[in-house]
Amino acid sequence: MTSSKGGDMTRWYGAAAGTWWHPSPRPSGNRAFDEYRQETLRRLEEEQREFQEFLVRLRMAKDKAEFDQFMSERRTRTDSSL
Repeated sequence: MTSSKGGDMTRWYGAAAGTWWHPSPRPSGNRAFDEYRQETLRRLEEEQREFQEFLVRLRMAKDKAEFDQFMSERRTRTDSSL
């Protein structure tokens, strides 16, 4: 955390190229490793985004199935009461 005197916020919120949950990593001195690390982080962030989108679609499908079941049961109750 930072002090009340306004410490370095980049530690928590990241540098310009980073994000609030993980700041942009410092160069290691090995360009090949730095490029590998950046590509790996980019790939993982892409996989995370795709997984989050999958979860949204999954929740929507579950909600639709529950709603369709509710409407089917409602129609059945309405038809049987006539």
